[in-house]
Amino acid sequence: MTHVFKRTILFFLLTSVSTAWAQTITPPAGIPPEQFQQWLQNNGYAAGQTNNDTSAPPPSSAYEQGQQQMLNAVPPNSPDSNPEAAAAFQSMLQQNMPLTPRQVVQLHQQIDMSQRAAAIPANIPPKPVSTTLMVNLAPGTTPPAIRLAQGYVSSLVFVDSTGSPWPIAAFDIGNPKAVNIQWDGKSNIIMLQAVSTYSNGDIVLRLLGNPTPITLELVSGQRVVDYRVDIHVSGIGPNSKDLPIGSSLPSSANQLLLGVLDGVAPAGSKPLTVHGADAQAWLMVDKIYLRTRFTVLSPGWTDTMVSPDGMHAYELPKTSSVLISRYGEPAELKVEGF
Repeated sequence: MTHVFKRTILFFLLTSVSTAWAQTITPPAGIPPEQFQQWLQNNGYAAGQTNNDTSAPPPSSAYEQGQQQMLNAVPPNSPDSNPEAAAAFQSMLQQNMPLTPRQVVQLHQQIDMSQRAAAIPANIPPKPVSTTLMVNLAPGTTPPAIRLAQGYVSSLVFVDSTGSPWPIAAFDIGNPKAVNIQWDGKSNIIMLQAVSTYSNGDIVLRLLGNPTPITLELVSGQRVVDYRVDIHVSGIGPNSKDLPIGSSLPSSANQLLLGVLDGVAPAGSKPLTVHGADAQAWLMVDKIYLRTRFTVLSPGWTDTMVSPDGMHAYELPKTSSVLISRYGEPAELKVEGF
């Protein structure tokens, strides 16, 4: 009977300590509180206050009491601690956290500076420009050059003499490993991007309905990169709506009008003031070079060119009044500054 009683008491103690962390111990059912307290004293346990309430304490207070008991169980640092243990602790700290907080901040700053320096190119970035070219398909002519750059996309836009889109039928690249090409297979626009910093090659394109292929030289690593190149091809493309007057244009006029299309004043010209609509004009000898998006009705122009975005360049005789068609209505431009 004594062994059964002791086993019951021991089982209850282990269960109470591991689950409740309570300061008071409730005796098992059927055992008088006085007998339970006497047993605790005889076995070396501090006699606690008997609690006849069988309900467990709130979990929050039991958890806090258990934490406090664990903290109290940690022995304080003694001044005569083992020097080998202290050295091992310091060595572990040094191995896992060798840097001070200030050094960690400086390390992050150095990494940021290194990444920023790595992103800076070795040379000055190329200057982006948009240009207009007139392709001469006659034998013996030098093909125009397209300036590419690594990390930049250049678009080539092919138009006919009227400025209408001229679709591309096929193309072939001389150095396919040096240039990345994107084309949708039907439009008049092809996009090129240099793969390497310095490369040379060419591209041959065949336009829809044009029996003569167009050859362009491709160079990269220049100080200027062509963002967009409007390439004018002599002739009438399949999408042309208005036939141009005359079958060809003088070479000198072509070069001047190409510059006017890009907004570049002809060399040696005098800028003029235009009132009545958005337009630019320059006087060169006895000719006026007019740049506008509207159609000139009078006086009769001698040469004209149209860009893919609808900009017109006209060569006109010297005059102070120009009649244009603006959104279907006639309007007059006043030219001053002669």
